[in-house]
Amino acid sequence: MTVSEALTNSTSLLTAANVDTPRLDSQLLLAWVLKAQRIDLAREPERILDWREQTIFEKAVDLRAQRRPLPYITGTACFYGRDFTINRAVLIPRPETEILVEEALKRIKSIDNPVIADICTGSGCIGITLACERPDSSVWLTDLCPLALNVAKKNCVRHNVEDRTKRLQGDLLTPLQSQSISFDIIVSNPPYVRPDEIPTLQAEVRDYEPRMALVGESDSVGIDGMELHRRLLAGAAALLNPGGWILLEVGRGQADDMALYALNNGYIDAIVLNDLAGIGRVVAARNPDIGKF
Repeated sequence: MTVSEALTNSTSLLTAANVDTPRLDSQLLLAWVLKAQRIDLAREPERILDWREQTIFEKAVDLRAQRRPLPYITGTACFYGRDFTINRAVLIPRPETEILVEEALKRIKSIDNPVIADICTGSGCIGITLACERPDSSVWLTDLCPLALNVAKKNCVRHNVEDRTKRLQGDLLTPLQSQSISFDIIVSNPPYVRPDEIPTLQAEVRDYEPRMALVGESDSVGIDGMELHRRLLAGAAALLNPGGWILLEVGRGQADDMALYALNNGYIDAIVLNDLAGIGRVVAARNPDIGKF
């Protein structure tokens, strides 16, 4: 089978399986199997796949036709220009979450040696990216799921930040409360999908991504999807330095309610930040007392 034939066959199969981007996914899977770039496929359309390459590719395409997401097949996902190890214990990083990183970096730009907490860290992509972008920082990563923390550890090693990161297992901010440390910024992409939304999600999300990362343990997000955000805002003030920020990713339609909740609970400068689609995606709120800010 040639590269051209492999792509034609797999595109047809993925189209029949209602995959959104069948040609692109076929190219990405074949490039992964061949350890090549997508552009290389166009340069060598008549290259013959050997038996091993063809077998792996056909298995990968079959998994994608079952709607398994690409990163759960290849084991990696790109976030903020870096590749992260991914498995089904963690959510797949989304491009819109990069807004959280960008806004966090703005708010610690003038702080030397910033101390950062990433709550519900999952793969660690947010906290580890901040550690990479700010080599003078120290970053604490927490997650309720020990399997997720194992993935985060692999990514800390992968990006050479293990000596500047600490990983703690536990519920939200609880692992930090006994550490005698305060933070310049707390970031989090907590679960925020309403339990009644689960059946309406894409098959890739509904059937493969960890339910705990979508709706929390035992549907702890509550009926409106925002209970964990409220808990984070309630507890973060005691851990933030004066003037420190908390940044939370939120779901569609949640941002204004969360910004108002922050203001009603003592925070100042509560801001809603939109993603590229114009959806309120991040709520940023500042602890009172400007202090070193």
